[in-house]
Amino acid sequence: MSTFVIERRKSKRAWSLLVVAALLVGLNAANGISNYLSNTDTFDAQGVTWVAVWGQAGLLWSTLFFPFLIILRAASLTRMEHEQGNWRRLASYGAHLRIYWGKLLVLAGFVALCQAIFIAAMLLSSLGLGFSLTGSDVAAVIGWGLLGVAGGLSVAAIQLLVGILVRSYATTVAIGLVASIGSLMVALVAPFLETVYPYAQIAVGMRVRALDWPGTAETVGFLIWNLVLIVVAVFVGRLVLRRKEY
Repeated sequence: MSTFVIERRKSKRAWSLLVVAALLVGLNAANGISNYLSNTDTFDAQGVTWVAVWGQAGLLWSTLFFPFLIILRAASLTRMEHEQGNWRRLASYGAHLRIYWGKLLVLAGFVALCQAIFIAAMLLSSLGLGFSLTGSDVAAVIGWGLLGVAGGLSVAAIQLLVGILVRSYATTVAIGLVASIGSLMVALVAPFLETVYPYAQIAVGMRVRALDWPGTAETVGFLIWNLVLIVVAVFVGRLVLRRKEY
């Protein structure tokens, strides 16, 4: 049996976070729709349609709600090992590193599912408002959503590392929450730091502030930076597990 399947079975109530994700997506979508309907004349004059909904709905989703969901999921995956002393037991027969990869894959799947819910909500909201979505519009919704997945994977890898280093579930969550709120602060106080701040990568990828396609160089830079964040977090996480005194 693969470690991915094992980790899924160990997380018996993981579906509840997906329900919460759907509710939060619905809340943000409603906010985006309400904002559009309140300023229809202005948006019509500017020729702006689904982008207005995406920007409004995606702002809090990408900077706060989505990262926090990832934080909760990562913390739950490591809490069970700390509380039951499983890291020691797994390390005794060399399975702790394989279990780590299983947890990482489960987190990646969670990130993708949450973002798929958001993408679907944006497409349905746009169609419900009567927007005529072109092929390039749909490509933008999916493309920006996938870039958000890349940013979400960075947050996931970092939070899994935090969960390995910190035994307390509450502390792990608190650290992640403070870091997520930091992305909002960065956006308000020092927006030039958004491109490098780890917990702002979801918002950067989803283009919730720029609301346009990134250039080739910008896209490559974004993907490389997120790959670096993921690789470093995974390398340190594996190193900690190898040397951890249980």
